[in-house]
Amino acid sequence: MLDRIRGLPGFDDDQLVVDTSLDVNREISLRWFGSVGFDDALAEALWSLDLEPEAWPVYGDVADVVGSIHAAGLSTALVSDFHADLRPHLRAHGVELDAYVISFEHGFQKPDPRMFLTALELLGVAPEDALMVGDRVTHDGGAAAVGVDTLLLPQPPASGTRGLDVILGMLG
Repeated sequence: MLDRIRGLPGFDDDQLVVDTSLDVNREISLRWFGSVGFDDALAEALWSLDLEPEAWPVYGDVADVVGSIHAAGLSTALVSDFHADLRPHLRAHGVELDAYVISFEHGFQKPDPRMFLTALELLGVAPEDALMVGDRVTHDGGAAAVGVDTLLLPQPPASGTRGLDVILGMLG
């Protein structure tokens, strides 16, 4: 049933704003779930599961790679389309970043250039001195539009490592 959501009328427009706030995410998600046949109670339960940290994978190599980047004297930021605060979850997994740009806090989401410009400003870094690492050209490619080199990794498996160690060979 969930695979039918992408074919719903207005889906593409919803995708542009679904993570701009928790309330917007809830409204759109519940509408989607109802439209594909879930009753209200099941739709609410399914949406609530998305708020559980267990639903947010932190890949096994993230903490080590971020630590190596920091050890090289470089800064890191999370630029994420998400409707809840990921900081506590990341910290619980040993991931401490220098800046966080999470869409629900700003009211806009990737590929909006403001996501990437905000991160650059928070880090005090020029676009030509930054690297964006992501996995969706439709969203993360927005970094390239503001002059940030962009590395797109393939969609990862559900667990294990992410393949982020490729970044360490790029540090210079």
